Amino acid sequence: MLHDTQKILLKRLYLRNHQRYGELTHGYDYEDNVAFHLKQLLEKGFIIKGDGIYSLTTSGLQEVAGYNLPDLTEAGVKTFFVGLLINYQDKYLIKQHPQAKENFYNFPSRKPIFGESIETALTKTLSKYTGLETQPENFSFLSLHLKTIKTSENEVLFDDAFAIYQITLTPSQYAQIKLTNNAVWVAKNELVQLPYRWPELDICILKEDKTPYMAYDFVSDYILD
Repeated sequence: MLHDTQKILLKRLYLRNHQRYGELTHGYDYEDNVAFHLKQLLEKGFIIKGDGIYSLTTSGLQEVAGYNLPDLTEAGVKTFFVGLLINYQDKYLIKQHPQAKENFYNFPSRKPIFGESIETALTKTLSKYTGLETQPENFSFLSLHLKTIKTSENEVLFDDAFAIYQITLTPSQYAQIKLTNNAVWVAKNELVQLPYRWPELDICILKEDKTPYMAYDFVSDYILD
């Protein structure tokens, strides 16, 4: 089990990779023994250091994926997300992951926190990416995807249950949107040209497959930039 300081250092690199010592350890002082914790992370292979820059490794990414952000409690189980298929006319809202070496794309999503209802998670997810507020009854369940992301060497990077709900925006709602958290609008002909996208985008948008339950593996050498 990692020390809390080590978890926080990993989280900081997950949110913004490639940091120098001063920025990575901001807020800590000598008594926090932060140099020791960095050494521990280096020895475990969770981070690497080159030219004074600390970077997250694949093993470090796997370790972070095992914690609930932002409180960094250990998950220990398959991670559960709610994802939104949000569309307006022929456009769909997708989320970019620019922290990866290649920009990945998937649905706007969020992990429900402990004790939180699905209805609350859905409304918070919509608000997080669009600034819109709406009632839970405006969301309709589409499908549940049990998705395991593995590297080409069969290492498990992510393992999640992804419940997808759909909401079609009205002209009034669309006019009020303020996109945040790397959310962008794309049309189908634009989506099909994006080279790095999670499979649920293809299944739900391009193939229009509304099968209520799916379980599959997906190979991706997802690397943080």
